[in-house]
Amino acid sequence: MEEDTAARVQEILNKATEEIKSVKVDKEIELDIDVGNLAVSDQNAVDERLLRDPEQSDSYLCSLARDGVQALLAKVWDLPTHRIDNAVYVTLPKPSTRLPREKPLPKGPILTKWEQYAREKGLTRRKKEKKLWDETLKRWVPRYGYRKVQAEKEKNWVIEVPGNVDPYEDQFEKRAQLKKERIAKNEYQRLRNIARHNKIDVPKLGVTGSSFATPKELNVAMHHAKHATASAGKFQESLPGEKRAKGLGRKRKVEFTTGDGQQEKKRCLEILSKLDKPDLNLEGAISKQITEENVE
Repeated sequence: MEEDTAARVQEILNKATEEIKSVKVDKEIELDIDVGNLAVSDQNAVDERLLRDPEQSDSYLCSLARDGVQALLAKVWDLPTHRIDNAVYVTLPKPSTRLPREKPLPKGPILTKWEQYAREKGLTRRKKEKKLWDETLKRWVPRYGYRKVQAEKEKNWVIEVPGNVDPYEDQFEKRAQLKKERIAKNEYQRLRNIARHNKIDVPKLGVTGSSFATPKELNVAMHHAKHATASAGKFQESLPGEKRAKGLGRKRKVEFTTGDGQQEKKRCLEILSKLDKPDLNLEGAISKQITEENVE
């Protein structure tokens, strides 16, 4: 009885020893371990015989993965540890392997021309006071807001009419219109600076500049300018190296109605082939015919 018990205990110990492998991993070529990225690279040759065997391939791959993870965890436990709330933590070192980014780097903010100038000159924004002292009203006036507008109306309650303008013109309305124009001009300049920073061609004020026209458009414009005379350009001399504008004055080709009619037939068939032909509803036609016969 004692011998059977001892054999049973030895069998359990042997089985446990086989299941619990050593934490030491031996490889012909040492594993390349990057603790910062928690990555392991195994450059050892694999056993193709075991890989091709369907019964042993899974266990062989699991053993390789186990060895790599065991070697990585051994390196991790060699790092200094600290305990927080009964939990053990380690601080990973900087990664030694440079990994590619999944997405491109984010683009920085778009700077306007003034922002670029301020950054080059080292200019910084300073906080402005909310109220300013008005010498005319003899009190503190807000810098912005509706109280600022009320103060302006109170200060400029009368406007002198210049001598070279219409005396019946509303100077208050004229001043408000000029203010709107200044705001629109500043907004246009701001948008133009942003477009210039992004290297986007912006047309000039009014007529589009020549820098935005193609050579063909310039040639056509020159043609129309030469023929915009009383003689329709008959006495206008051509410039040296000037090319004649193409595609101007083209007339529609007249189809002949005489002959065997084959050309006209061909043209009509081509037009007919381009038309959408509706599907013939046979069931509807039969039903309609039966209904008419029944009615008769």
